[in-house]
Amino acid sequence: MTEIFEETFRHLGTSMSSEGIDLLKCDPNCNFWFPDGECFTTSTDIARMKRQLERHDSRHGFDGFLAFLQESHQHYHQSVIHVLKKDFPGFISLLRPAFLRYLFRLHPFHTVWQRVSYLFQSHKLRQVFSLASMYLGMSPFGTPGTYTLLQYTELTGGIWYPRGGFNQIARSLADVGKRLGANYHLACPVKGIAISSDKKALSVSLDTNEIIEADAVVVNADLLYAYQELLPSYNSKPTVSRKKEDISCSAITFYWSLSEKVPRLESHNMFVGQPSGQELPDVYWNRNRLSKPSFYVHVPSRTDPSAAPEGKDTVMVLILVDNIDTSKTPKENDIDGLVADTREYLLSAIEKRTGIVGLKALIEHESFHSPPTWQDMFNSDRGSVFGLNHSFFNILAFRPHIKHDFIDGIYFVGASTHPGAGVPTCLSGAKLTAERILQDLEIPIAWQNGSSHGKKDLGKTTASGFWRAWPRIALLGVLLLMIALWQM
Repeated sequence: MTEIFEETFRHLGTSMSSEGIDLLKCDPNCNFWFPDGECFTTSTDIARMKRQLERHDSRHGFDGFLAFLQESHQHYHQSVIHVLKKDFPGFISLLRPAFLRYLFRLHPFHTVWQRVSYLFQSHKLRQVFSLASMYLGMSPFGTPGTYTLLQYTELTGGIWYPRGGFNQIARSLADVGKRLGANYHLACPVKGIAISSDKKALSVSLDTNEIIEADAVVVNADLLYAYQELLPSYNSKPTVSRKKEDISCSAITFYWSLSEKVPRLESHNMFVGQPSGQELPDVYWNRNRLSKPSFYVHVPSRTDPSAAPEGKDTVMVLILVDNIDTSKTPKENDIDGLVADTREYLLSAIEKRTGIVGLKALIEHESFHSPPTWQDMFNSDRGSVFGLNHSFFNILAFRPHIKHDFIDGIYFVGASTHPGAGVPTCLSGAKLTAERILQDLEIPIAWQNGSSHGKKDLGKTTASGFWRAWPRIALLGVLLLMIALWQM
């Protein structure tokens, strides 16, 4: 989704190339390693894809792939227009005619697994074209079918890596901000947000006891942390519950410096889970350690030579795990045991499937992040790494809104607010938030043609307009009831 990054820099009056960002294409896209040692390689090269698909399913494989591209293209194209670039400030926003027209074509009430099962006969191909759901920290068996769009962007546009690492984009955006007059207060945690008696944001207080007055406060902290710690006295609960199933999973990531290159690993590698007493493998490493889930391996030095010294490799391994169980003591959670068991599982699976001998001995340096890391470093609720999950009742108007529901002047960005998790998605959400602030402050939006003053949204219904809107409200009620019954 490079176009979203390009758009961000363009709206800031510059470009990625002007800021020295060099995008390198990862070729091939990804290796999918199966438990039996077979490897399927995805690519933007359609001839290469055809050969592999027909090897797995000579009758239906390639036709299923073309149908998958056609359907996932619709998921992507319509989602960008009607979801990613639209605010959903209220439930009536769900009744936009243009959105309703395409709603069922987006398959939000099917799962990713159901969509790929409809299009592919081969079980392995179903796994290849569904595991992108892990980008959201979810299983393909619970992810709305719309999210096949994630695989579509890779298969048609490729996977791109910024030379020097992904932080080059963040650094460049910070530099552009400085040129435009932004001031950054680093290593200054926010203690609280001052709210007036008539529920308007007044200022932000820092850990240094400095107070910064503001017309608008944009919160990019973990959303649940912000509600619990920065706004606790106002009982400003988010529009979701805090049940375990509303929060995305956590993860363990290992970072390895290897003494030599491991050519069997491409830049991106997915190791497909192995069933353990069940028909289908899970994507989560459960506390009982009985499952053998899927995991992801990234070798940035395969695409960007500057990521490792000559003749060596850098490797990052990510596996999804349970959140911290707050009802248990640290000893009962046994994070150290979880990390140790995870490390052994990962090394063993990589060696067995790829044929790499002595991978453990090649590790010159190792560091890792685990659920407490995410909780302590980023204040993420119970160590979640993808914010709130992306089930149907946690997206669109059901997801926490970009503007606080009843405190004026407080806005949100990040994975837990609309439109959701993922860097391109969060960038799109940040743009929506910026536009909302400028509209509220009656400041022209520089990247739009003409002024946006006075724009109305279906998410806002005034008392005088209620009787004109009531048919849509009734329709929304019926639609939500049908969805709720379907989900039961």
